[in-house]
Amino acid sequence: MAASVLAGCSAPVPGDTSSSPALAAERPAKLGLCMGCHGESGISRIPGTPHIAGQDEAYMRRSLTHYRDNRRQGGAMNAAAGSLSDGDIRELAAWYARYPWLGQGHDEADSGGPAAPATENDTAGGDA
Repeated sequence: MAASVLAGCSAPVPGDTSSSPALAAERPAKLGLCMGCHGESGISRIPGTPHIAGQDEAYMRRSLTHYRDNRRQGGAMNAAAGSLSDGDIRELAAWYARYPWLGQGHDEADSGGPAAPATENDTAGGDA
């Protein structure tokens, strides 16, 4: 089932300029796993998929590690993160953290909806 969910996230994003050779040199190798759902700059265009632009880098590393290790459940996220190495996780977290956070005043209708609120699983075990 997770494969079918991920397949739906792999469609190209209209207006995506990520094929620029200048950008390709600095892009994380596994960015393609994230872009289909979260966008190249962390702005989701899929309703119900959280924006991750400007997310705290340490939080992103913890979250991706927890998804990869099945310590946090997220369906498609577990499948996507399953193949990530520690280095991939560091690169992806740094990539998305560098973009500006949208903040609560952002017009969510323009970019796919609000980010999912933090849950008890996000902070379990003192990882917050």
